Amino acid sequence: MRASGFFLLASLPLLLVGCRSNDEEIRRIVRDEIANASMQRTIIKPVDVIGPYSPAVQVGRFLFVSGQIALDSTGTLRNESIEVETRQVLNNLNFILRSAGYDSSHAVSATVYLKNMNDYQKMNLIYGGYFQEGNYPARVAVEVSNLPRQANVEISLIAYK
Repeated sequence: MRASGFFLLASLPLLLVGCRSNDEEIRRIVRDEIANASMQRTIIKPVDVIGPYSPAVQVGRFLFVSGQIALDSTGTLRNESIEVETRQVLNNLNFILRSAGYDSSHAVSATVYLKNMNDYQKMNLIYGGYFQEGNYPARVAVEVSNLPRQANVEISLIAYK
């Protein structure tokens, strides 16, 4: 396994540090996945990218989806409003998930990067509609000073199936 793959796997337990005690099953699954020596690393590339990264990497039953911005199929940034932009970002994420045989119900963690935290509530309304109610992934939302292509929102996911 390449060093970058090992780093991703080694950081997984850190994601679970804040789990409640009734999430012991999740911890066991992660430990089992990390211990599985036959885990293969597969690049999922259903779309073109704008830099030196993979749209998604599958390791065992985990899928790590790179941050997506609101580029449509023509490469145009859909940023008419934060709602339109968030919708396009989530459509892009769902496309990558489906390409790998996953869907939004498999998302276990999300990171949302916002250029302006004042857009949080509007983004959140759209975001909530892309997941089954009560089955939302764990999430972090942070304000950042800039994003690629002057985007206002970027979201990455980790999924498990």
